[in-house]
Amino acid sequence: MDFTSIGEVMVQLNALSPGPLRYVKYFEVHVAGSESNIMIGLVKLGYRAGIVTKVGDDEFGKLVLNFLRGERVDVSRVKVDESAPTGVYFIQRHYPVPGKSTVFYYRHGSAASRLSPNDIDNDYIANSKALVLTGITPALSDSCREAVNKAYEVARANDVDVIFDTNIRMKLWRNESRARESLAKFLSSKIVFTNIEDLGILFPGDSVSDAASKIISKGSTLVVVKLGEEGAVAYDSRLNTYRVGAFKVPLIEDVIGAGDAFNAVFIASIYRGMSIDQALLYANAAGALVVTVRGDVEAQPSWRELEIFIESCRKAVMLR
Repeated sequence: MDFTSIGEVMVQLNALSPGPLRYVKYFEVHVAGSESNIMIGLVKLGYRAGIVTKVGDDEFGKLVLNFLRGERVDVSRVKVDESAPTGVYFIQRHYPVPGKSTVFYYRHGSAASRLSPNDIDNDYIANSKALVLTGITPALSDSCREAVNKAYEVARANDVDVIFDTNIRMKLWRNESRARESLAKFLSSKIVFTNIEDLGILFPGDSVSDAASKIISKGSTLVVVKLGEEGAVAYDSRLNTYRVGAFKVPLIEDVIGAGDAFNAVFIASIYRGMSIDQALLYANAAGALVVTVRGDVEAQPSWRELEIFIESCRKAVMLR
């Protein structure tokens, strides 16, 4: 594999109509999970990518496996747990904030939450170019945290690049200090993705630039801060700053998954040899495309589709 990852892949039930879920009558079925979203995005950009996870021996587990295979993600390290279910979650759209989505998880005790160090194949990680991790999986259970720690150590011991997205989900951590302590070691990864909210938890009271400086001092060579509607800013090892604005789109259907699409395209661009500025531009374009549809990966683009989108925005003067 070019890229490997470890994390939960779930069935997403996305409300077809906006508003409180108690009034929603119909849902659309998707497959998603931050780590698998990134792997799918990388595959669409020409890379080989695989994921380590567990699914239940149920219909949703079969759906997840079929979907990943259909997207050409390697599932050779996916295990089926006969005694635990596949995780699910619901998306509430445009309520209580128009243009925003809210996530409701039903993943406690899921098959993926039972991941442990025994599920980590050292060779699978050691023979990849980079390991992609997020702050979500360590929050699922103690055994998941131990599994991610092992994967991280295997990668570092074998000179495999580690790419980390802080992706702090307080619904899972429930305690900021626990999240801060558990994720500190991963901030030395080669590329660190984060956002203003996560930096506020990891480095309370610090400015974005000061927090980025502290991450660089831990050994990271590139820190990328996603700013949503304001675009993104990146800091290299010399603390040079790169900033690219966001793209305007006529319709925001569902914002969930935009950050994962951003990550996938940014990673692919950097490993393709593009400049940081160009990688940010392409990544912002991917995020803009994904918010126009329901589902996390359905609008993830190829290189050609990125170029078409960016060129059309330039012609329409849509780039902020």
